[in-house]
Amino acid sequence: MTSEKQPYDIADVFTISDLDTLKKLTHPQRVEILHTLHQPKTVKSIAAEIEADPTKLYYHIRQMEQIGAIQVVETNIVSGIVEKKYLVTAHSYQVKDNLFSGDEAIETAIEFPQMMEAVFKSTIRQAERSAKAGLIDMQKPRGEDPISVILGSNVLSLTAEQQIAFGDRLQALLDEFCSEPDQEAGEDSKEVVEEDAKSFLFTLAFFQRPPGNDK
Repeated sequence: MTSEKQPYDIADVFTISDLDTLKKLTHPQRVEILHTLHQPKTVKSIAAEIEADPTKLYYHIRQMEQIGAIQVVETNIVSGIVEKKYLVTAHSYQVKDNLFSGDEAIETAIEFPQMMEAVFKSTIRQAERSAKAGLIDMQKPRGEDPISVILGSNVLSLTAEQQIAFGDRLQALLDEFCSEPDQEAGEDSKEVVEEDAKSFLFTLAFFQRPPGNDK
């Protein structure tokens, strides 16, 4: 077997700055793929983790690589067959603030719900697998450490100042726990995360409700 590792970098944020990129990522299976690639994996490994047919994933992988959402970090040749390992290009994927403004504003009502559907479908599928694996304990009292699951929905009444403060504190929390040390090419192979660290999925939706919902 011959192996070649490519130099790579993981940015803090991948900004989705156009509708074409958004559409290519607005697919439940592609969101699932992103969630698996915080460690280098082959297509076969990804397929096994998300319980999918590997032959059907190659198209999604190519599309995601073309827009820069994932990257090849290692290429192996095993018995004459090329096998690539992929990794995310960023710790977080965020939509550009003004993406739906101007001439493209009409697309908001279509694209935003589709994006949310993709994210939450992926979340549900992964929650099902975690529950089957015995990793979710709904009977554990809140306050016990460590918690295995948090599930809730709340309506907040925020002033503009409070909204900014909430967003800043939430972003600071995400920055603290989502950023991981990068692995540079040329070094001996090492884990990107601590050996005893476990993988958790965090899904969040925060948006303003239309007037009249509180009446």
